[in-house]
Amino acid sequence: MSFNHKRDRIQIIAEILSNCRTPQTQTFIRRQTHLSYAMLQSYLMQLLGRQWLLPVQGDNKQAKFIITHKGQSFLEKWIELQKLTGIKDKQKLVAVIPPSKIHASSK
Repeated sequence: MSFNHKRDRIQIIAEILSNCRTPQTQTFIRRQTHLSYAMLQSYLMQLLGRQWLLPVQGDNKQAKFIITHKGQSFLEKWIELQKLTGIKDKQKLVAVIPPSKIHASSK
């Protein structure tokens, strides 16, 4: 079985939230996550809408973003899920196991 090396939506969200543990500008987030400007705008709008990120005023009046309690809760659960599944490298994806095989192996 081969793994897809592309990140999925949840991984990108987790990377954005992880980068925003301290207030960060859009430029910093974009460079760290390797997203296009348009893609970053889309993710930021989703995260702001879910109240997982909060915009704050930076030192030079440039908007920055910081993770909220809700976002931190999601990130902690994501990290725990990675530990439970044995994912050490954040670039790897979890192979999807059909529910029938999960129930069969747990009996």
